[in-house]
Amino acid sequence: MDHTREETAESESPMYVAGRKLTQKQLDRRKMMRGLVATGAIAGLSGLPRSAMAQSTPSAAASPVASPAASPVPYEGELAADQVMRLSISEPRTMDPGVSFGLSEIYILYNIFDGLVGIDQETGKVVPRIAQSFEGNADDSEFTFKLRQGVTWSDGTPLNANDFVYSWRRVLDPDTISQYIPALYPIKNAQKIEKGEAKLEDLGVTAVDDNTLKVTLEGPTPFFPLLATTWTFSPVPRHVIDEKGDQWVEAANIVSSGPFIMKEWTHDQQIVLEQNPNYYGEKPTLTKAIYRIFKDTSTQAYVAFENNEIDYAEPEGSDLERILADPAASANLIQFAQSNCFFVVCDTTNAPTDKVEFRQALYKSIDRDLIANTILKGQFLPAFTVLAPDIPGNNPEAAMTESVDEAKQLLTKAGIDAGSIEIEMVYVSTPARYKTVAEYLQATWQTNLGIKVKLSPIEESAYGDWRASREKQPFNTYTGTWGSDFADASNWFNQNFTTDSDHYRNHWKNDEFNSIVATAVVNTNPEERDQQYASAEKIIVEQAPIIPMYRGKAYRAVKPNVKDLWFQAVLSLPHLRTVKIAAQ
Repeated sequence: MDHTREETAESESPMYVAGRKLTQKQLDRRKMMRGLVATGAIAGLSGLPRSAMAQSTPSAAASPVASPAASPVPYEGELAADQVMRLSISEPRTMDPGVSFGLSEIYILYNIFDGLVGIDQETGKVVPRIAQSFEGNADDSEFTFKLRQGVTWSDGTPLNANDFVYSWRRVLDPDTISQYIPALYPIKNAQKIEKGEAKLEDLGVTAVDDNTLKVTLEGPTPFFPLLATTWTFSPVPRHVIDEKGDQWVEAANIVSSGPFIMKEWTHDQQIVLEQNPNYYGEKPTLTKAIYRIFKDTSTQAYVAFENNEIDYAEPEGSDLERILADPAASANLIQFAQSNCFFVVCDTTNAPTDKVEFRQALYKSIDRDLIANTILKGQFLPAFTVLAPDIPGNNPEAAMTESVDEAKQLLTKAGIDAGSIEIEMVYVSTPARYKTVAEYLQATWQTNLGIKVKLSPIEESAYGDWRASREKQPFNTYTGTWGSDFADASNWFNQNFTTDSDHYRNHWKNDEFNSIVATAVVNTNPEERDQQYASAEKIIVEQAPIIPMYRGKAYRAVKPNVKDLWFQAVLSLPHLRTVKIAAQ
């Protein structure tokens, strides 16, 4: 998950979708791991005292995901008469799970859409949702999902296996302009379809009957059930999309499959969810969730939390400093490490960042401990490698040394006159720490290496178009981020950094990396697979097409009467199906 949302860019000639040139065939169309545990911390609010559930703070050196102090125990006390929770969110860009690549919208999507399977936020395990069971063949190159009988959309229309066939094909349709096509790459023919070399109907997904879905993969993919828990694999209602077009995502039109439905979306103000009256599963205790929309939740929402206007906030910066210094305020804070990485993206085809020595010099001259523990005041963790520590295959030994002297030697050896160079760094203007980190990089590269850095802030609303256009337009650097959508290295390396995926449009091409991750993704031997991804990490760190800087620590401010809200390090957002509001 790219924490900064990506839009699409189109140019007059040729035509691009998500920054990629369409084939003529696509232009014509446009015109018309079985049972795998999602590794991570469980931080929850239940019947246990807050101090018992608070997460230990991991050491900066090891950056482990913290473990809970005790096993979660569901709340069984007296409930409030009004089961309403008030939360903070920034304005979503879409409510279409087949299009979305953003953070804000998935706060809603995971509560209003169910897929075949999901992640139990209390245990971290893959569990059946619309599918009542699933089974892989001998080598996990094919999975069969048996759907529950009688499942309907929120408007009462029957929902069956054909809806999943339609929805997954739709992700690959250029008219959809999906932001997360690489999620489907493990499915047979998905990449060929994206390139215009196969038809949508060739996608390896078949409705054997209304209650049986067969998925054929490119090769052994034991983690596919885990991948299928992500929002891109949610079904979408064809009968509504055909009638309403792009407007199907608005509150007056949207039809969904999860425990809640969206009753209101007053743009830039609030979103309201209510119970889905036609939900197939166990009804949630919560009857309503009200999301207040802020431009920057990290710096604006906590004041509303203090004023008892909302029950949930994700504070950063000065607000978080104040909370951590106040024992009473800290009692409402849940802390745990997140499965993510914040980094610098380098254009590997545009001077001077086309030279590996230049990129390595940038890497080596950064003081990550200073960023995490001084500049960001200990609210983040240093990141010397790309993969998050909770992801199998992560390789701490892949880190390069931090040394300004070594950085200077690299530049000299490569014949680079640093004093004559000026590069541009683009960064998104919110949250506020993006500017703080960009200013640190500007200062340290100029002071230590003599490289001038021009900072170019960009509004979040414009960032997607800008980044998509980097497919053909050169740049030097920009700040980016990735957070795990599921606990597997393929979600990082295969879906972002191969030559074909090139999610960050930095045009990095390394045949050895491509080969290793292509082999690893279908390797059913866990030990070999982890070693392959560890080898891939060494390559990407040394080649430095992206330069890791720091990782997130989650800080969740939650009112004490909110119970049974569980978090995982992967996609650590509020899942509401288990939440209860206790009587006060």
